[in-house]
Amino acid sequence: MQTITVDIGGTKALFEMHLGDRVEQYKIPTGDGFGIESLNKHLSELESDYGLVDYGLAIAVPGLVKNGRLVSCKSLPCLNNFTLDNLHSRAKTVLLSNDTDAGMHAILNPKYDCELLIMCGTGIGMAISINGKIFSGASGFAGELGHCRVMTESGEFSLERLASGDSIRVRGIKSQKDLNRAGRYLGMGIAWAINLFNPNRIWLAGGMMNSSDYYMGCISSLNDLALTAPLSEVKIARVDDMETLVCRGLKVLLDQQA
Repeated sequence: MQTITVDIGGTKALFEMHLGDRVEQYKIPTGDGFGIESLNKHLSELESDYGLVDYGLAIAVPGLVKNGRLVSCKSLPCLNNFTLDNLHSRAKTVLLSNDTDAGMHAILNPKYDCELLIMCGTGIGMAISINGKIFSGASGFAGELGHCRVMTESGEFSLERLASGDSIRVRGIKSQKDLNRAGRYLGMGIAWAINLFNPNRIWLAGGMMNSSDYYMGCISSLNDLALTAPLSEVKIARVDDMETLVCRGLKVLLDQQA
C-alpha cells in the first residue's frame, strides 16, 4: 500500500511518501500559524503530484491525542481540536497519533518488559512501552514528562520551561554552561522515570540531543539522581536517524492496519 506519513513539529513538518519501491521526503516550516488549511493544502498537492488515491495516511502531532482528536497542543495552537474529519484527502486509511507514541512504534522490542522514549525538541514528551505495547494511560495522555514541575532557586517551573528546545531558543541560551544546565534538568526528569518505571531501555531523541553540552548534562544528572539499582539495569542510547523516527513509527502503524 502506498502511504504518506506526516510528522508535524513545532517548527517543521516532515512528509514521507512510500511509493512502491521508493521513499521520498518533503519538508515544510510550521510554527504558531500552521493549521488544518495548510495541512490540507500540502496533502492535496502531494496527492495530485503523485496520483495518490486509496492510500494510507498517518499523522503525528506534539500534543494530547484522544480518540482521533488533538485535545491540546501548545506549540501548534491552530491545530487544537483537529480531528480526522477535518482532513480533505483521498486516503483510504487515516490515523492520528501523538508524535512520541508514534516514534516508540519504530523502536520498541516486545522482548523487553519496559522501554521509554524521551523526545526533546520544541517540547518534551515521553512514550512508554510495556511488554511491546504502548501504555497511554486511562485517557491516552500518559507520558507528559515536560509538564512535571521543578523547584529551582528562581522559583517553580515546568520541565519544558527549563529544558525544552523552544525554551532554550526563546531565552537565547547558547553557552556550554547554560546548555549543560538545561540538559541536567531533563536528566532529573529522566531519573524520576527510571525510579518509577524501572525500564530495560531508554531511548533519547529530538533536536536537543544533537547538542553535546546538553546531552552530557542530561546523562550526568540522571546518573547522579536515579536510584542505583534500576539505573544499573537500564540501557540508555540516542536514537539513530532521529529525524525520521516518528514517520517510521507511523509507517509501522499503517502496516499493522493493512
